[in-house]
Amino acid sequence: MIDPNTPNHRLFGKNADARLAQELYNTDKPEYYRRRAQVEKDGLVAPRPVWADPDYRKRFDPPQLSEETIRLRATVPLAEVQSYYCGTSAGATNNLSRLATEDPEKYRLIKSAAIAWEIIPAQPMPTAPEPRPVSQFVTVSDADCDAAGLPRNYQTTASGLETIHRVIKEVAEAKSTAEQVAATTAEKLARDAAVDESVAQFGRLLEINREIDANQRERESEVKAA
Repeated sequence: MIDPNTPNHRLFGKNADARLAQELYNTDKPEYYRRRAQVEKDGLVAPRPVWADPDYRKRFDPPQLSEETIRLRATVPLAEVQSYYCGTSAGATNNLSRLATEDPEKYRLIKSAAIAWEIIPAQPMPTAPEPRPVSQFVTVSDADCDAAGLPRNYQTTASGLETIHRVIKEVAEAKSTAEQVAATTAEKLARDAAVDESVAQFGRLLEINREIDANQRERESEVKAA
């Protein structure tokens, strides 16, 4: 490891020791770039071109949504979020204040979805576009974009596409399960109601028969007494 007291002019510039500079780069890149920035500022060396930055090409990659953001968009449609945040009033059905009191869990879900849909906070203004290099990003199909709450022509990596497909499948399975449970519950309630009605009808018939029998016995008693 090089001596931390080594002056910058021995690492960079016309008479620099390239071996020492390479050693610093290999052992402590943050320190290397810090010193490089200092000598550029002092005018000992020319600034490095922007394309020499290893992260330069990343600025041209399409912005990626996190898995949680995609999941929220797939779970809560934009229209539902807008019904709470866009043009609602105190008397509206979809009122955030009322929802926060009556169903705090759903309130948190709607608020998270509003952030995921970029309803809150406002999206920052994009920077001026720059020439984009060729990339390996793929465009997600319209059907998958609609299912996951993504903008049409959304681009992502192969890994991102796998995540989108997995989230869509999980959300669809969860909705299907919820619908099946609701249908089963409704059928059970209907059967229980039918059984209750049948039992009640049987009870009414039984009571009528008892009444008829009692009247018959009473008439027979009157005939015998006469």
